[in-house]
Amino acid sequence: MGTARALLQPMVVAQKFEELLSWQRMHELNIEIWKATDHGPASRDFDFRNQIRDAADSAERNVAEGFGRYNPSVFANFLDFSRGSACETRSLLKKGLACGYFKADDFERLDRLATRGLQAVASFQRYLRSPQAKRNAARRYSHHRAARTQNDPNENE
Repeated sequence: MGTARALLQPMVVAQKFEELLSWQRMHELNIEIWKATDHGPASRDFDFRNQIRDAADSAERNVAEGFGRYNPSVFANFLDFSRGSACETRSLLKKGLACGYFKADDFERLDRLATRGLQAVASFQRYLRSPQAKRNAARRYSHHRAARTQNDPNENE
């Protein structure tokens, strides 16, 4: 019921990727991963440190890149990459816990951030793959194209 209800409510259109909850969650995860691997045992295993940082960074970057594509179905595909990178981050967190790179409470906190990011991305993907998102995009970009054409009569040449 919650998802269906959310899809029926008017969408607030993000003007910048930073306004997206999915980007905010992945950004928070990314920053906290960098901080957690900046010192202690994880900082000395360069391969592990670089791998988990790259995975968290990719989870964030793919939300921003998808936003820049201006197409709901393409954006949803970029969110697939973001989800994959967030899952890779979670897997590496588990490895880091098993290898003693993270204390249990740090692992729990970081894993919770990753899970929250995954939930935000999955929820947004459901919207982007909905008929409502396609209608909203068509309406938004037809108005945008019409405004550009009025301002520049040579736009269609």
